[in-house]
Amino acid sequence: MISFETQPDRRLLEDAMRRAFRQNLMLLRLSGVLLMVLAVLVVLVELPVIAAGLVAGGVVLVLSPRWIVRNAVQLSWKTYGIPIAWQFADEGVRMASALTEGLVRWPALESVEPIPGQLLFKINRQQVIPVPIAGLDPSDRTTLTDFLRDRGLLRAGAAVRS
Repeated sequence: MISFETQPDRRLLEDAMRRAFRQNLMLLRLSGVLLMVLAVLVVLVELPVIAAGLVAGGVVLVLSPRWIVRNAVQLSWKTYGIPIAWQFADEGVRMASALTEGLVRWPALESVEPIPGQLLFKINRQQVIPVPIAGLDPSDRTTLTDFLRDRGLLRAGAAVRS
């Protein structure tokens, strides 16, 4: 069993949300750019009012990922904005704080993705449990990553950075 406690870090939570939603966020940005390109074409056929609407919509789509991530962090901060005790054992990942306690069993997880300073435990494509590891000493980090590799959740060559 591996146990440790993490302190809240808003920047790490924001990085985790951005990573978890990256495909949808990229789709929004791409849609915004396409709308603006369409606006240029509409201006060429002399429909400036429609072009202005397309540009406005494009700007909203390009900027919306920032708002979406900020909102996701605000909504999650009540749970992740306090110290969390983590426990990794044969039954699964247990997290406990002053507000919540939960267990995610190993079969519920698809994979673990390392990003700087944390591990993202993926339940599905967009649902993740971010576990900060920046405060772990190197030997504890190695023990945890070996444990996850043995369970087939962490790729053999995956670099885990704090």
